[in-house]
Amino acid sequence: MLALVESAQEGDGEAFGRLYDAYSDTVYRYIYYRVSNRSLAEDLTSETFLRALRRINTFTWQGRDFGAWLVTIARNLVADHYKSSRYRLEVPTGEMLDSDDTVSSPEDSVLAYLSNKALLDAVCQLNSQQQECVTLRFLHGLSVSETAKIMGKNDGAIKTLQYRAIRTLARLLPAETLR
Repeated sequence: MLALVESAQEGDGEAFGRLYDAYSDTVYRYIYYRVSNRSLAEDLTSETFLRALRRINTFTWQGRDFGAWLVTIARNLVADHYKSSRYRLEVPTGEMLDSDDTVSSPEDSVLAYLSNKALLDAVCQLNSQQQECVTLRFLHGLSVSETAKIMGKNDGAIKTLQYRAIRTLARLLPAETLR
């Protein structure tokens, strides 16, 4: 990845495109989990990569993955979105299911929804740092070190946050959800 970043810093658009291909899903999932709105997540993902392209020359390799830098940009955009007056004026509406979303049966759909809802409700009851740790570690698959760098903590602090978050989730989730 270092070679791709260096090529992108030298103005190689194709190299930046390959970086986009490698990291767009991770950035999108991070944002979508935070905003729970597909179109807003797509907009913020685009803005993340636009800002990254504009500031690619400010990226310096410090032993952390390029994706961590992108998630930091995304994290700041999400925070800015929630701080903006525009967000406070928005009225959320339900999104329609995509026509390509297929479910094997209505029962499976209901059970999956209830399990996911129970988990998300439980995660929402965690403190903000535990929520972020769980999101980065399990939804985005980042390592302890990558999570620590994004959150500005050391590896031990992340392991402690993760341990406490999982214990809290185990207490909050109904027993049938854990099966």
